[in-house]
Amino acid sequence: MTSWLSVLEGLVAAAIPAVGLVYTYSANRRSQYDRVLTVIEQSCTPPVADDRHLAGTAFEPSSKHQFGQPVKLNEAEIKAVFNVLWYFDRADAMYISLRPPLWPVRIARTQALLLDSLAAAVTTWTGYLSLTWTDEDGRQIDATDATHGLRHLASENARLPARRSRWGDPHEFAAPANGRNGQPSGLE
Repeated sequence: MTSWLSVLEGLVAAAIPAVGLVYTYSANRRSQYDRVLTVIEQSCTPPVADDRHLAGTAFEPSSKHQFGQPVKLNEAEIKAVFNVLWYFDRADAMYISLRPPLWPVRIARTQALLLDSLAAAVTTWTGYLSLTWTDEDGRQIDATDATHGLRHLASENARLPARRSRWGDPHEFAAPANGRNGQPSGLE
């Protein structure tokens, strides 16, 4: 009887750290999602949303800029552009901090959520990087150091569809439709 009690006591003692590890893992995962949602929310609320709008009006519509001519930015627009680039640096730092410890090259779910949510903004702002920016006096604005986060997010965003296609489309193996009401042939 005492040997069974000691075995049971050992199992309980081993289960306590295991439950603690599971709880810590789930709490860390929830925390990652909360951090990602906070960064995503910042892109849609002032002051980042206001800066995106102010700077975007200088770049859009693209038809107002002649090919090869620089985009002239006033002081407020320059400030807004650098604030938006700073936001992308913070989002990139968040993206890097979410890397899985075992396979850091792999894109985790929280990283994919961040990339999916910022994809349109990253694509739009990456297009602005190909333009030449000048101030009102015609001096070129050099933002190469400030664009690292945006460029990294753009490269990772380009890598995301390749990652998904490598694992296949979940609908790829569905039964083919027979042409009537789009129903698979085996479900008529």
